[in-house]
Amino acid sequence: MTIPNGLIPSEKDICYLGAQQALELFRTGELSPVELLQAQIERAEEVEPQINAFTETFFESAMEQARCAERRYLARSEDVRPLEGLSVTVKDILDQKGARTTYGSLIYRDNIASQDHPVVTRIKQAGGIIHARTATSELAFGWVTATRLWGVTRNPWNIDLTPGGSSGGAAASLAAGTSTFAIGSDSAGSIRVPAALCGVVGYKPPTGRVPDPVEGYDTYNVIGPMARQVADCALLQNVISGVHPSDIASLRDRIEVPSEFPVSSRLRLALATDLGKTAPADNILRVIYRLVDRMRCSGCIVDEPVIDWPSSVSENAKFYAVGLVADSLKRLLESHRADVCGYILSAARIAASCPPSIYSDAAAVARQLYTAVSGILEDYDALICPVVLTNRIGAEQMPWQPNFVNGTRLDSDYDWVVTPHFNMLGQLPAMSVPIGVDENGIPVGIQIVTRSFDDVRAFQVGVAIEKNVSYFSS
Repeated sequence: MTIPNGLIPSEKDICYLGAQQALELFRTGELSPVELLQAQIERAEEVEPQINAFTETFFESAMEQARCAERRYLARSEDVRPLEGLSVTVKDILDQKGARTTYGSLIYRDNIASQDHPVVTRIKQAGGIIHARTATSELAFGWVTATRLWGVTRNPWNIDLTPGGSSGGAAASLAAGTSTFAIGSDSAGSIRVPAALCGVVGYKPPTGRVPDPVEGYDTYNVIGPMARQVADCALLQNVISGVHPSDIASLRDRIEVPSEFPVSSRLRLALATDLGKTAPADNILRVIYRLVDRMRCSGCIVDEPVIDWPSSVSENAKFYAVGLVADSLKRLLESHRADVCGYILSAARIAASCPPSIYSDAAAVARQLYTAVSGILEDYDALICPVVLTNRIGAEQMPWQPNFVNGTRLDSDYDWVVTPHFNMLGQLPAMSVPIGVDENGIPVGIQIVTRSFDDVRAFQVGVAIEKNVSYFSS
């Protein structure tokens, strides 16, 4: 495989080690947490000027933590924790004590967090090393990660393209080999879209699974893990999930995702390719059907049932997202209009035009959606579908700039993604898993959706798909 721009490391590169592999090497003494982190820091120094995934770094303190982890492993200590010595990035919307939480905005450029978000606390308690914070679109509102405060974040596979948004920095860092784990957030696809565009794994947990006292009231919005392998994503998900007293919506039943699944050739999968205004571009469909052929050859059943998708999902999701923050956007613009990006002004205009029935309309569409898929999710192990309709979105492309797929105009706001469906149905787990690259060398992901609150099944299907994909083969 030819790697665009040379920004994707070789699978043999130390900075590209999976978390499970690294932990085993730490335990045997064949690798030190210091060596791995140093490789990732050196990698960041090499590629960050081009991809711009990080907003703030903590390399010096991170190296000290890596040395402490090294001592634990050398001493064969019994208090080695689940993430001991592994690097984790945090999206620049979650508070991290002493660091800036800017939400990608000039308005909050001097906002220093006074305490840790519960997810950040859990990462630290598990031995994770937070060595950097990652770029997001302003106020986590854009499908491209480009802000006036931090500049443009680019896709390591092709720097002319976006890594997606709003967790674009998280995905770009993983793809470039500058971190082992990343924390993202997802209210319409902000984990899954960047994961698909950058060729990494991203998981949207069901609502309430991961505590979030800031956004927990919003059933569309969740915090979730990102990694380069499904099992690694499961490891981080197990660390960050579980009830927390600061979030009334956090679930009391705790799900532990296994680190390994037996190989299953009996999976029943339902494939849907046309969820939006059109089917995905041919370059994406070809990679999806290549996966389908592999799954069928391995003994899995893959059917394509007819699903009656509501036609107004993207419109209702867009109105819901901006309507929820319409008042706060209006107040921000009254005092900070000169500080915000163009797409925030666009969002404010959309918010001003929201119909009064926005929430009842969204609820009605959600009911239609669940009617369409509930039987499928019970009859099959998972629904699999595209994440995006095109993977050719420019690094600075604005929401009002169109794309054309199959002759259909798709504005660059919600028209080209097929993820908001499963935020409207927030109780459904949804995961993006890389399944290869297209003829231009750009990653393609598949979206896995399982029945309500069945996290384990989502990861089981993800592992099965991953095993059928020779992703970084030549």
